[in-house]
Amino acid sequence: MLIQPCRARLAALGVTAFAAFALAGTAAALAPDNDDFGAATALTGRTAFASGSNVDATKETGEPNHAGEPGGASIWYSWTAPAAGEATLATCASDVDTLLAVYTGSAVDHLVEVESDDNGCGEGSELSFQASAGTVYRIAVDGVGGDTGPIELALNLAPPNDDFAAAVPLSGDAGSTGGTTEGATGEAGEPDHAYGDGFPSVWFKWTAPSSGWATFQTCGSESIVAAYVGSALSDLGEVASDYGSCWPGSRISFEATAGGVYSVVVAGVDGETGEFALTWNRNPPPPEPPYSLDYPGISGNAVDGQTLTAVEGQWGGAQPISFAYAWGRCDRDYERCGLINGANARTYVATSGDVGWRLFLRVTATNAVGSSAEFSDLTAVVAARAPANLVAPFVSGRAMPGEILVATSGEWSGTGPMAMTYQWQSCDAAENCVDLAGEGAPVIRVTAAHLGRSLRVVVTATNVGGSGTEASDTTALVRKKAARACVVPKVKGKTAAAARKAIRRAGCKVGAIRRSYSASIRTGRVVSQSPRAGARRAAGSKVTLVLSKGRRR
Repeated sequence: MLIQPCRARLAALGVTAFAAFALAGTAAALAPDNDDFGAATALTGRTAFASGSNVDATKETGEPNHAGEPGGASIWYSWTAPAAGEATLATCASDVDTLLAVYTGSAVDHLVEVESDDNGCGEGSELSFQASAGTVYRIAVDGVGGDTGPIELALNLAPPNDDFAAAVPLSGDAGSTGGTTEGATGEAGEPDHAYGDGFPSVWFKWTAPSSGWATFQTCGSESIVAAYVGSALSDLGEVASDYGSCWPGSRISFEATAGGVYSVVVAGVDGETGEFALTWNRNPPPPEPPYSLDYPGISGNAVDGQTLTAVEGQWGGAQPISFAYAWGRCDRDYERCGLINGANARTYVATSGDVGWRLFLRVTATNAVGSSAEFSDLTAVVAARAPANLVAPFVSGRAMPGEILVATSGEWSGTGPMAMTYQWQSCDAAENCVDLAGEGAPVIRVTAAHLGRSLRVVVTATNVGGSGTEASDTTALVRKKAARACVVPKVKGKTAAAARKAIRRAGCKVGAIRRSYSASIRTGRVVSQSPRAGARRAAGSKVTLVLSKGRRR
């Protein structure tokens, strides 16, 4: 009788023990992956950004006090410097009152501090140090008093020529050097390179060996190039600047003075960074794109059938300059763009295939040094050309009761396809016309109701661009059919068979046929007829014929 209660008690104890074990396991699982020095998260490159958390992080035995504070919830990162230079670490975007420290060393209890910080940017931390290429740096982020939460760590290694005062010297009339804007920053008081689009930046300094043209370029890598004179960042005067004249790179050219010192800057575009190759020479400049109100454009209306003309704009660079053209189009939402095959003349006639698209122009300018290209703005969406009548509609058939009249739409210009609709009208002698109800087909049967009036058809052509309407001439007045008469046809020179057919068609009959010699009419053909051709007789009147027997022998 006591067995079941004992079993229940043991089962309850088992559940409690299991729950305690499970909770302990969960707590251990919540510790950050990089809680321990030996499990540090690796950072790579000149710039890096890591999001993490020090919630449930711990401090290891032998771990130093970071920034002189005991902390208690540290996480670890490691970074191998890819190059020498000033490195910056920051946790300014964290939600934790952080401690930040950087060390060298391979064990947590044998570390050498390089730099540390507490509250370098509010409750966040920020520090800088001179990194050595290839050195492994150990980075600890802890919370003041064991504070925990989300942590954001930013790493930045500045290029050696990040600052104006540390510009890399260049020499000679020509040369090339590599560089990077990754990790670079903009200095306080630094000019807005190329209309403010250029940051961050790195600096070079070149002394002109002689007077004459000088060209600096980063063609092939997206960047901005500018040149200045002046010995301090605060008093620089711009000599030249460019963004994109040799897309995706830039090129500047200027008249250098012998002995002149020129500060050349290479800057990222809208915060983008990367490697580049800077080259320089003493060549005169290739055509320079017109970064002004005089850039390439398109003259004319964006309508099907209209002629558009290229406007080259005003280009700098060594003269003379020749131009080449390429026309293209984009969909109305600017999502699909491409050049139009074969459209390379200075003018372009918009076609029905362009309707609903926007047109653009690429102008390529070339001189003895090289070429540069620039694009125009896009036109408005190309509109369809509304229908316009070229040849009026016309009506064929006899205006007599019982006859069928057939309307032909005439000829129209405009964007295809076009839909044609028809409306027949009845007109008085003064050509005051009214629509005939229910007569909207291209054909109409003339009835007695139309007697004494003339008929015409009104054709309406419609396309996506609109509609056009044109009326035919009016028919003769609708009259009753006259009694059929015999109007003698001209059959002289015809064969007997052909003459018989013509006579019957004219409402006449073939009368007597005799033969006679003829020197001018071939044998078997009509020499003469009676009555004469054109004579009007009663229907069924007979026409006598004389056929040639040939020449008299």
